[in-house]
Amino acid sequence: MAETVVLDRTNLSALDALPVAVAVVDHGEPRRNIWANEKYLESHSLKLDDFCKAQNEVSEESRQEQSRIYSRVQQRGETTCEATIVPGTLGQPVNLETILSPVRHRLGSGEPETAVLVTSWSREFKSLFDSDTHYKTALLDLSPYPLCFFNFEGHLITCNPAAVAVFGETIWLQSDIFGMGERERHGLNTESGDGPVTPVRHHLHERTERRTAYENMMDALDEEGATFSVDLPKRRKRGEEECIWYCRVFAQRCTDPITGEPIIMVSHQDVTNLRKVEGELGRMEMTEHANKELVRRHDSDVAGSL
Repeated sequence: MAETVVLDRTNLSALDALPVAVAVVDHGEPRRNIWANEKYLESHSLKLDDFCKAQNEVSEESRQEQSRIYSRVQQRGETTCEATIVPGTLGQPVNLETILSPVRHRLGSGEPETAVLVTSWSREFKSLFDSDTHYKTALLDLSPYPLCFFNFEGHLITCNPAAVAVFGETIWLQSDIFGMGERERHGLNTESGDGPVTPVRHHLHERTERRTAYENMMDALDEEGATFSVDLPKRRKRGEEECIWYCRVFAQRCTDPITGEPIIMVSHQDVTNLRKVEGELGRMEMTEHANKELVRRHDSDVAGSL
């Protein structure tokens, strides 16, 4: 038996973002259309209200098919995959793959109800989508800069090989990028109701530069497109010796193109040499300022002795 998806109105934005047609249908008697995403409504030239109010004329054959789906998916909780051929917009037949899965929804005003989640896409679209995904993944893998994607709970979604080379195979949490230990990350990403999770600030939590930078990042990424950057000192081994290097963490809040949920894209750059140059320039400016001050005092002393 498949795991039953629980659906409420907070999930609808994620389903609306999907590039495939999705509908929620009750296959009981009488059959009821409950909800459909934008892609489904567009492909059927419908508005949501019209879809929900539609009264489909059911033939005996269709009634038997409806009863089969109701029994197998909606009652027994099984998931099925079916292939059909439907007429396309230009009169050409379109091969469709449809996934029928059980769902419990709270889209009405009463108790949760059982229904069927209907997800459909053409085989041509699936092939193009798979090719596009493979191409973009290959580009991500070729990037010389470490790139990671996290959800707002701080868990890794995916990263490229450059990130693994820098941070190792054990990168699972966003706090790993900041080099935080167990004590430092305690209380991070604690659920805060129905919004994105946020760090919990408490006087007992270990206050470090890394934790403060993490909390500042989460505060800054409060809306779509928001960005944040910080330079952090990190330790790494070169042979038997341990050295300090500076990691520039750049984070941007994005929207997952598949789920529609907010995610965080994090890129990293070794700016150790840049920090050294900036430090040297700072020391040169301080030396120049000190020399000018000495010259000014010297001229003042000379003028006073005349």
